[in-house]
This record gives sequence, C-alpha cells and structure tokens, in this order.
Amino acid sequence: MPTTDELRQEAFPLLRQTELRKYLSDVQLKELEGFCRPSLRKAGTTLFRQGEPAEALYMVAEGSIELRARPPGRRVYRTIEIVQANCTFGDEALFGEDNYLMSARVLEQAKFLALPGSSFDRLSEQHPGIAVGILQCSGSCLLQTIRRSAILTQSPADVGLRQLLRELCLANGGGPSRTVSLRITHAQLAGVLHLSRETVSRMLSQMATEGLVELGRGAIRVRLG
Repeated sequence: MPTTDELRQEAFPLLRQTELRKYLSDVQLKELEGFCRPSLRKAGTTLFRQGEPAEALYMVAEGSIELRARPPGRRVYRTIEIVQANCTFGDEALFGEDNYLMSARVLEQAKFLALPGSSFDRLSEQHPGIAVGILQCSGSCLLQTIRRSAILTQSPADVGLRQLLRELCLANGGGPSRTVSLRITHAQLAGVLHLSRETVSRMLSQMATEGLVELGRGAIRVRLG
C-alpha cells in the first residue's frame, strides 16, 4: 500500500482523474491539490456513518463507494447509490448539513481525495473560481443520483436493471463489446432501484439464462454489446 508521502505525490494526477477536470484547468487543479487529502482504502472500509458530523467532501478517482441509509422507522440499512470513479460523495459538507445523511462504505478498493469543509471555506475566499468548479462537479454528481431515482426506478423493472448494470460497467471502464466484472450484490442493486432483492435475483437469473450475465458470489459479470 502506498505511503502517505507517495499518496501526496499522487494528489494532482488523482484530481485529473475526477469529474473536476471538466470544470477546472490544470492550473486550478494544481492549486486545489494543497487543500485535499488523498487516500487509498480497501473494500469493506466504512468512511463515515449516517448521522456523523459532515466534515468533508470526497472525490473518487478509482474504485466505487456504496452509500447506505436507514429510513425513519426502519432498522435495516438500504443501498441508495453506488458512487463510481470520477464522482463525489459526502456533498453534505458543502451544503450546510451538520451531519451526513447516509453512510459510505468502500465497495471496491478506492483512491479518493477528501476536501474538508474548512478547506472549502478557505478556497471560497482565496480562489472563488475553484470553489465554483467544485460546486458544479458536486451538482453534476447529485443530478446523476436524482436521475437514477426519478427515471430508472420508474422504468419497467427489467429495463431499469439492465440500464443500471450498463452504466456501472461503463463507469468501470467497460467498452461497448467487453465483459465487465462488478463487485455488487443483488441487495445493493435492489436498493438503488427501489426493488425487492427477490425481484432483482429473479431478473438476474433470467439474464444469466440469456447469456447476458454470469452470477458469482458478491460479483456479477456483465456482457456489454
């Protein structure tokens, strides 16, 4: 595993891998580098829990993050989003929320950068253009979550599942004719699509029969094309 000094040297290259490259120049990303904390975490690591103080925004360069929440009156946490490389999470830290609205756990080993809320405040004062770019990037990622909730969950269940699998594969570097392995469970897919695990398992079994996916323990191989 890289040392802290090695990760610091990776900060600028990692920033260039995130969605921020669409909103900020290399000069601005280099300036932002000094405000961020790069990190590498193994699969299964919990980064923060629902209700904990919202202290930092996270920008994913590699890997994926599972966001989970426990609805009011429920004891069980449900997956509500899978954050892929290039996007952000922990956006509460920028938008005046005192606490995180959900928990974040590493799904696949991830490299990311954390931007503390106090650092964002300093950026807003010293480099307002960079702060605006960060907000634009965060907003773009939040819109993706809204889209999945508003469109995919209202599509026919099989259409929504296939589209979600395709989006996750493409975000993991899959091309139009590749087979991509996703580290994801039936329950996690069900949470994102607001379906029961049984419904998702039944549809995946049908897709496996059609040769579109291969099912394994905690992973799904998806054939694109």
